[in-house]
Amino acid sequence: MAGERPFDVVIVGAGPAGLALGTLLRPAHRVLVLERRARPATAPPIGESLPGAAAVLLQRLELLATFQDAGHRERGAAVSVWDSDRPVWRDAIRDPAGPGWYLDRRGFEQMLRRRALDAGMTLREGCKQADIRHRQGQWQLDTALGAFRAPVLVDATGRSGRLGRQLGLRRRADDPLLCLYVFLNQGFLNQGFLDQGSESQDGTMRIQADAHGWWYTVPLPQGQRVLAYHMDGDDPLCRRLLRRPEAFLARASEHALLAEVLEGLAPARIRGRPAGTSLLDVEQLSKAGPGFLAIGDALLAFDPLASQGLFHALASATSAAKAIESGLHQSLGAYQQEMRAVTQRYLRHLKASYQGPRRFGQATFWQRRQ
Repeated sequence: MAGERPFDVVIVGAGPAGLALGTLLRPAHRVLVLERRARPATAPPIGESLPGAAAVLLQRLELLATFQDAGHRERGAAVSVWDSDRPVWRDAIRDPAGPGWYLDRRGFEQMLRRRALDAGMTLREGCKQADIRHRQGQWQLDTALGAFRAPVLVDATGRSGRLGRQLGLRRRADDPLLCLYVFLNQGFLNQGFLDQGSESQDGTMRIQADAHGWWYTVPLPQGQRVLAYHMDGDDPLCRRLLRRPEAFLARASEHALLAEVLEGLAPARIRGRPAGTSLLDVEQLSKAGPGFLAIGDALLAFDPLASQGLFHALASATSAAKAIESGLHQSLGAYQQEMRAVTQRYLRHLKASYQGPRRFGQATFWQRRQ
């Protein structure tokens, strides 16, 4: 082990889950986070909703006050056309934990990054490959950035679960769901300030089912609106819409629920990303080797219909920190049990939700999820 820099925990992946875990473990532990990208992503990220229950998690990260001052937009009511063709409203005030927020996602991740670095976490970016082995109670990682070792190794590589795959773990990822999305501007910018009318526009989350999948649109801070369509990646319509922003916006506007808030917005580049459920069987955690954990999307990547992905990133990081601080050898079983319960509850609710729009029961998209 000569020449290897020692740490207590090595986390692979500098997304919300990895940054949150690194913050929670400092200053009691020496924490290294290895990130594949050489710099933060520049493409607009999606995943912009956080429930009110996240306030407790942000408080544990000592970020609640900073977060509340950052200009994230409080969630309004949700209206959906789902089980039938009639809109159903749900007021955010009914949530006992509070309404939650629509996020400036890039600003949110920058806040997590600053907090983790201020806490003393070591971050090494541009680590594209690592030779990993477990020997004498230590995980040893040889990278182009140096050699490191630690008794605890954490996969926070997101939906790809890249680290777990490298260690031979299998993921269940058989859902071809693809999210097509675009960010649209509301209002106008005048000398760097948002036009006063734009932030007062409709603040509802709108969800619309149709024969090929389901749409949602929400208003974001700084006058933006996100519009997303979730459909099967092998649907011929998917490729056509991905190439033609005008057709994408026109198809959304065929639905009155969406057209009400999309009028006058110009189409922009359409982006696509995998969105189906992808999960690692928690029983496999111990198969990778002693002292291995997975958190966030690397453990369970949620279907966007659940609107829980970002919350799960913070919550699983909090649970993992507790397990590591209690001694992972003794606490791994409790962590597995908690994450197993989360997975089972999620899958049960997801199945029930997709069984709702029975009027599209003969369509391929909905039959696949019955």
